[in-house]
Amino acid sequence: MTTLYTVRFRLFFVLSLFTTYLYGQTGSFQQLETKVYKLNNELKFNESQALLLPVIQDDAVSNEDKYQAATLLSYTYKRVFDYKSALKFLDIARTFASETPKKEQYLTAIQSEKAFILFDTHEYKKADRLMSQLAKNGFAYINQENKSKLIMQQGYLLFLSKQYEKAESTYDLAVSLMRTSSPCDLPMIFVKKMQLYNAMNRSDLMTEALRKSSFYADSCKIIKYDIYTYDELLHIYEGRNDLAAILQTKKKLDSLNLVYASNEQIASLHDQKETILLKNKDQQLSQKTSMEKYLTIILIGVVVLAMALLGWLLRYRRGQRQLEADFIRMKSELETYIQMNKSVALSKEVPESGQSAKLSERQQDVLKCMATGMSNKQIADKLFISENTVKYHIKNIYLLLEIKDRKEFLVNVKKPTV
Repeated sequence: MTTLYTVRFRLFFVLSLFTTYLYGQTGSFQQLETKVYKLNNELKFNESQALLLPVIQDDAVSNEDKYQAATLLSYTYKRVFDYKSALKFLDIARTFASETPKKEQYLTAIQSEKAFILFDTHEYKKADRLMSQLAKNGFAYINQENKSKLIMQQGYLLFLSKQYEKAESTYDLAVSLMRTSSPCDLPMIFVKKMQLYNAMNRSDLMTEALRKSSFYADSCKIIKYDIYTYDELLHIYEGRNDLAAILQTKKKLDSLNLVYASNEQIASLHDQKETILLKNKDQQLSQKTSMEKYLTIILIGVVVLAMALLGWLLRYRRGQRQLEADFIRMKSELETYIQMNKSVALSKEVPESGQSAKLSERQQDVLKCMATGMSNKQIADKLFISENTVKYHIKNIYLLLEIKDRKEFLVNVKKPTV
């Protein structure tokens, strides 16, 4: 049996994902609500839950739609008489409702639903307190269907206090409202009228209320209302000690319970809920693991990149230090070379050959400065001319003296005079 449930749950889960996708595409919650109502009437409570639970857990769904889904799931559990779970999902619906623009309206609806559950579990005082608060506010935000149910419950409290005539008129008002808003729920009122007419010893009216209750339960195919009807009828016959009617009613009730299998449905719903929640946790864990792997890869990449960058910087710094050392060495050698040539040049007149006749007075001034090892800028500063002018004179000097560059000039200057 457990294996069979597991297979069914997996199928329901796939179905839920598909339905959630469609819901996200159409955005029509009305369609989902209609489908859930139909599934519940067909006793396919697992499929209802498989449709609704993923909606509640989906972060992409709005709080308003999550509120609706949680409320529908509460209805589903209420249909199998699991009122504890029904209240739990109403509390979940409350958390979502509090985050919507229609907060007051939704919280009022939740309050009325809790009043119904308290009433069904015979906690009449608690239910009455909630109903009194709703009535005090004029049943604001309560739709006609729920209003008819609340009025029915007020009628039942009148019945308990033996105010039968007031109870009957209150039930009639509830019937008129329910008939136009939600006729499939009329059996809940007619069962209450069965109790009332039995207490009033009106068997004819009780039989008529039984007929109407069975008619609407069968027409809408809501087996829960058939069970509710015959369960109450059994209590009535037990009170009368009508053995034949008791046996006949028990036989009918047993056949209905066999079809409905309430306890099995509750267990199945809870098992499925745990399966769906576990599946969701597994998905979250898988996503978390994937994210951690992804972050680890990124971190390793960053570390490798940082090490590569550090290695490049170290090589760059070594290269820079080598260049600086080479520059200092070359500068030292050049300064030594210039000082050596400067001492030689000072002991000679440059030039002594007839080539000096080829040079202008300014060119000879530049030539003498060059012989002392002065740079172009130093020559320009000394002769009060620009560096470009110095370069121009030097170029002409090289042409006139047939010298290629300053190095050759300094070598010639070092040659001894013959």
